[in-house]
Amino acid sequence: MTRWRAGGMGRAGRALLSVLALSTTPAFADRTSHLFVDETQVLPEGDVELENWVWTQGQIPSSYHPFTTGWIWFGPTVGISNHLELSLPITVYATSQVMKLNSISLVARYRLFPREQDDGLQPLLRVEYQQPLSTNPYAGPPELKVLLAATYGPLSGVRGTVNVGVQLGLPFMQSSASGSVSVLGTAALAVSVPLGQEFRIAAELDGQLPLAGQPYPNLGQLFLGPSVAWTRGQIWVTFGTLFGLTLNSYRFVPKVLWGITF
Repeated sequence: MTRWRAGGMGRAGRALLSVLALSTTPAFADRTSHLFVDETQVLPEGDVELENWVWTQGQIPSSYHPFTTGWIWFGPTVGISNHLELSLPITVYATSQVMKLNSISLVARYRLFPREQDDGLQPLLRVEYQQPLSTNPYAGPPELKVLLAATYGPLSGVRGTVNVGVQLGLPFMQSSASGSVSVLGTAALAVSVPLGQEFRIAAELDGQLPLAGQPYPNLGQLFLGPSVAWTRGQIWVTFGTLFGLTLNSYRFVPKVLWGITF
């Protein structure tokens, strides 16, 4: 994550800001302790940052899936208010044979309570429209994704998170695509625990189930895996891997997310 702040300040302003920063608990904005589970932190109003994810999907034992596929997610994000943030991510996919742009998205994340309210139950609604940039089988048709996330627990303590969502494949939104609307249900459960001031360990259980049409891959999948998050100063890194629990799941899905704040 890379953050830019507009404008400048004098020496007195910088000194005051340093005092305030040392006397308060740091807010980690969009820092996440999980790999794929959506948490409920949002950016402060007026902040801009750049989030970066890299992950890999292994083969599916029950199907002919010859390539290990890698993905890069690159998304500038803007804090619109203490409830709302918007992002415009681009994804790239790669195999041993090819590397291409995959899609561009518009993502809105709306937190029901102000971002300053960290304790207790924190619900968040995430809506994403994803437009494919190529006709490769990994891109698929345009998609609308709606997700409800809820987190319980303070940023400095044990936190639990639940996600429930749906992904709609919309082939009629693209002239080169064909087929009926597909519906994919998703659900996830995660917990994270602090280890001192700099580390958090976490575990998550992720699942998806086709409800209508033929999403790719067209079988239900279930994953379980750990992650470790590290934060120091203006740098944070989260890494780990999910493991497929069924023959219809990718064997492994390692992922790393990182950020540098300026």
